[in-house]
Amino acid sequence: MKKLLAILLTVLMLASTAAIAEEADLTSWILEDDTSISGTISFWMPFNGSQGMDALIADFNSIYPNITVELNTYNNNSDGNMSVNTSILAGEVDVLASFGLSNAYTRWESNMYADLTDLIEEEGIDLVANWGSDAFKYEDRIYTLPCGGLSYYVAINMDAWNAAGLGELPTEWTWDEYLAASEAMTEYNDDGTVKVYGGSDYHSVNYFTYARGSIVGKNAYYKEDGTAAFDTPEIINALEREVQAELVDQIWFPKATYRGDNLQSQQIFLVERFANSCITPNMVRFLPDTENYGVDFIVGFAPFPVEEKGQVNYMSGVSPFSHAGICMDPSDEDFDAAWAFLKWYSTYGVKYLVAAGHQPNWTGTEVGSALELLFGSEEEAAKYVDVESFNRVVGDSTLPSYYEDELTAYTDVNSILNEYAMYALNGTMTAEEAMMEADALADEEIAAAR
Repeated sequence: MKKLLAILLTVLMLASTAAIAEEADLTSWILEDDTSISGTISFWMPFNGSQGMDALIADFNSIYPNITVELNTYNNNSDGNMSVNTSILAGEVDVLASFGLSNAYTRWESNMYADLTDLIEEEGIDLVANWGSDAFKYEDRIYTLPCGGLSYYVAINMDAWNAAGLGELPTEWTWDEYLAASEAMTEYNDDGTVKVYGGSDYHSVNYFTYARGSIVGKNAYYKEDGTAAFDTPEIINALEREVQAELVDQIWFPKATYRGDNLQSQQIFLVERFANSCITPNMVRFLPDTENYGVDFIVGFAPFPVEEKGQVNYMSGVSPFSHAGICMDPSDEDFDAAWAFLKWYSTYGVKYLVAAGHQPNWTGTEVGSALELLFGSEEEAAKYVDVESFNRVVGDSTLPSYYEDELTAYTDVNSILNEYAMYALNGTMTAEEAMMEADALADEEIAAAR
């Protein structure tokens, strides 16, 4: 990992733009006129020091030597986020990187972040020029800055893929084709029980809704009129497909086991070897960590599946995922230090997210080969990944991407979806029953919030 940090410090670089004036528009506001300002800030985020954060803080301190940044790592799960919220209310969090729109939205509506709108207007920060969108607001106020995105793909155990005789990795494939490959890669015990599932969804409950996201491009939870979309054929069919794969055909690792045993996809794919492939946004983050996730097979990569070949696949690019803000009152003596760090982290600093399997989304950033950043060299990377499919599939920001900007009753709508989807995935309701009921309840919450 020391080699990784060295590479991150030396190879990552700020992109030069075609015009000096354009670059000034992106960068002139980032650094304070006085970089000798001092303060101590508590920075909370899901990644630890070896996942790029030590390098990030060291780089920041090369510019702001008198600001002490204390890293606090939390688990980005329900318990971890609840603990973060408690710590915010206790005044223990100064700058928070929040992952997932539902978590960010909860904190926006609960006034856990300082309102940055006036500062952003005063300093002339253009959200569209810097991060590609100004949609991430709550009640037309700005509480956070975008700070990274995700690339969605299927990670594949190439030993299992080749043993099943599946040929070349696909450049495009349908859900039916992925399910057929999952069936071919499923391994059985002598008594006929499943030994290793051929495939798996990601461990988060809501990932089946991204099948609709791949088609519509944004706001999979909502129809164009703002009502819930859980009763749409795309959502119901996607959930039925997952129920069939997990409970009936038994070719996917069960979501009920994920949730009941508090497992994550990297564990079942890399450590426990319960599945030979899985849908994931961040598997590459774990591959360089040979101490905890050492593997003896090559990992290949295939695009997020589509309903029909030839459709525009909005899940193939890099989707916005994380937001960072200040969790302190503007009158706090360390607020200026926190503001300086937030601006730097959301721009120059997001390049370090590559070490954690996430993708930078500040338009002024360019990274070198992601394989070099993760593994030190392409030659070293080839010991762990199929280089061709990695470069083709993971983190290509030129491809169409999915995003969310509809926030009406988002927390409640998301909670309803997760609850009722699990009824179907536990086998206590059909997918259609679960989604129809979830749709009606979500519409009530949306109407009440308007």
